[in-house]
Amino acid sequence: MKVLLIDADSTIPNLVLMKLSAYYKSLGYEVVLVKLNLPYYPQYKKKDFIVPDGYDKIYCSVIFNGNAQYIHGDNINFGGTGYDLTIKLPDYIENLSPDYSIYPDNNISYGFITRGCSNHCSFCVVPQKEGKIHQVNTVQNIVQHKKVKFMDNNILALPSHKEILQELVDMKLRCQFNQGLDIKLIDEENSYLLSKMNYLGDYIFAFDNWSYLPIIKKKLKLLNWRRRFTFKFFVFCHPSMELSNIVNRINYLKDNECLPYVMRHISCWDSPYKLFYTDLASWCNQPNLIRKMTFEEFLVKRHPKNTERVTKHTALYRNL
Repeated sequence: MKVLLIDADSTIPNLVLMKLSAYYKSLGYEVVLVKLNLPYYPQYKKKDFIVPDGYDKIYCSVIFNGNAQYIHGDNINFGGTGYDLTIKLPDYIENLSPDYSIYPDNNISYGFITRGCSNHCSFCVVPQKEGKIHQVNTVQNIVQHKKVKFMDNNILALPSHKEILQELVDMKLRCQFNQGLDIKLIDEENSYLLSKMNYLGDYIFAFDNWSYLPIIKKKLKLLNWRRRFTFKFFVFCHPSMELSNIVNRINYLKDNECLPYVMRHISCWDSPYKLFYTDLASWCNQPNLIRKMTFEEFLVKRHPKNTERVTKHTALYRNL
């Protein structure tokens, strides 16, 4: 008996598919993983995938909306945020330890200590999909490698989060909360605990709207242990936002030695300013570039033969 697992577009090992693999291997099935690497970005070409014959069960995980249409075959069990928010694993599979062997090059553990979020951001499906913040696992159950990335959406909203942070400090575990931390919930105690963790990569927060500036200023003062450009802030972009809302956030972060990371809503690719968004993201999302050059210098380097684009986007940036 053979099971085909299709990873349509995950950028990290897919937990659902690894748990399905663990379940079916326990039943004696042969498990095969196909990783398609379909991009999120709509301007990139996407290839169709036709499911081959010879499989008794077929499962496909889709993270990004629209990517399921490129996968063809009979009796495919689709799931994932990009397909249907209501489809979930049964508890007897959800509670299994993931089978990392289907991603042989991986050396990092992934998992959720908590699910859900008490915020209701207009662009986020987590509250709809997972409900309010609640604990679903322990650190010990998640760790299978020397490095761990926790995928919690808002760990600081959990009432007992300080006990968990203290546990991570005591374990000296090389780890990161890769979906970001809610800067609104920073206080002196959890700031201290974060500073003592054996953190992996950048500390990630979010600066979703220029109106959040007062709280950003206040909370950064509580994070005074930070080093230069070791804090990354997701900068959400949507065509409904004034461009000044976006550029002001980027400039504030850069001026305060934080790394902005432009997160474009998919509708940005239908905006009249789509090329401007692209240039902003290309500059901001490469730390070595934004730390060393201005936006104008970057434009000249990126488009040496397109003086019209350089001039237009430089003027747009300066006048906001």
